[in-house]
Amino acid sequence: MKRRPVIAMTMGDPAGVGPEVCLKAAQEASVQKKCAPLIVGDMAVLRKHARRMKIPARLKRVADEAKLAQDGDTEITPVIDLKNVASEHRVFGKVLPELGAAAGRYIEKAVSMARTGKVDAIATAPINKVSLQAGGYDYPGHTEMLADLCGEGQPVMMLAHRKLRIAHLSTHCPLRVALRRVKRKRIVYVARVLDDALRRLDRKTPRIGVAGLNPHAGEAGLFGREEVEEIAPAVADLREMGVDAHGPEPPDTIFGKLRGGYYSGVVAMYHDQGHIPGKLMCFRFDSQGQASVRGVNVTLGLPIIRTSVEHGTGFPIAGQGIADPSSMVDALILAARMVGDG
Repeated sequence: MKRRPVIAMTMGDPAGVGPEVCLKAAQEASVQKKCAPLIVGDMAVLRKHARRMKIPARLKRVADEAKLAQDGDTEITPVIDLKNVASEHRVFGKVLPELGAAAGRYIEKAVSMARTGKVDAIATAPINKVSLQAGGYDYPGHTEMLADLCGEGQPVMMLAHRKLRIAHLSTHCPLRVALRRVKRKRIVYVARVLDDALRRLDRKTPRIGVAGLNPHAGEAGLFGREEVEEIAPAVADLREMGVDAHGPEPPDTIFGKLRGGYYSGVVAMYHDQGHIPGKLMCFRFDSQGQASVRGVNVTLGLPIIRTSVEHGTGFPIAGQGIADPSSMVDALILAARMVGDG
């Protein structure tokens, strides 16, 4: 029997939908077929969510001293129980420093397990950035925290779902700072990391599109000089390195080409340039504002494999049992695929 990779899911903020989507995703047949999911979190919180939302979860505390067995009962979800949420803090939909601190410790534990080979990859449920910082973790998001914990590598955020693969030059920073980071060297690095990831996933040479920064990709300098001075030279460098890179492409058309399959992946110049078209393709909202969410947030450029859901903590719907686990399902399956292709 082929070994299933062990993927550690961090539970996310205990007051959000993270525990719910972890519980639901762990039971999906498509997930069980591809990997052995493990939740890193708090058993009491998980049980509270399962009872409240009538999720028929069978949970079991496990130790992490060695690789988890691969031939266990797939109906039982193993849990690394950090026991760090007091009874009075087992709430839904509230920003609390204690819960931000708990979420940070889940991430620390999972990263440690991945770095020491006790799990093959991690998939993270959403954190609340206000709670996280109030809990003593001075990071703007997962990506920056993971880079610090790993102590090596330069992280690159990629959104992924089917033909959608968008790598970002910068992530969680003010727009004025993001604009200053549009530099030739950084563009080359991000595009090469994306190229390497797509070669391993697709097993063929990818065509990489590089977005412009300004309207119409600068119109030969009329609307900005970044394309002329930084982006076009970076594309030339990449082509000399053997990367099939093209651009700078106008930002308002490049993602249509990605969706159509002309490009295998796109390098976006800043967070929202990539996230807006990415989420437009992955999120489906109804007239009541409820969403069905697909897609995965992947951190490339680190010594561990990390995927994540492509949605937030969902505080307004936490505890209602209506959170869609599809993005976590996607994250687990993609993490297992990356383990196999690594």
